[in-house]
Amino acid sequence: MLNRPLTYFGSFMLLGTLIAFFGFHSLTGERGLLMRDNLDREIAAAQEHLQLLKKENTQLESRISLMRSHIVDKDILEEMARSELGLFADNDILILPNID
Repeated sequence: MLNRPLTYFGSFMLLGTLIAFFGFHSLTGERGLLMRDNLDREIAAAQEHLQLLKKENTQLESRISLMRSHIVDKDILEEMARSELGLFADNDILILPNID
């Protein structure tokens, strides 16, 4: 007879613990409701970075297309030769990219 109330009490304790656990993590967990703003900011930053990469990719593709055609653009050829061989005139102005 004493066993039955303890079983109910244990069941309610287990159920209450599970509800508290999942409720807590649905609010404050890595993908919880309170982290939604952080995720939105991360998504926006990633989309901006993607746009920058797409722009850079487009620029690189245009340079590659100038080098692949049956007539190579003389300016591109001269620029590549000078940068690869390190041949620059005294009056040339060098603008080097900041490589981090």
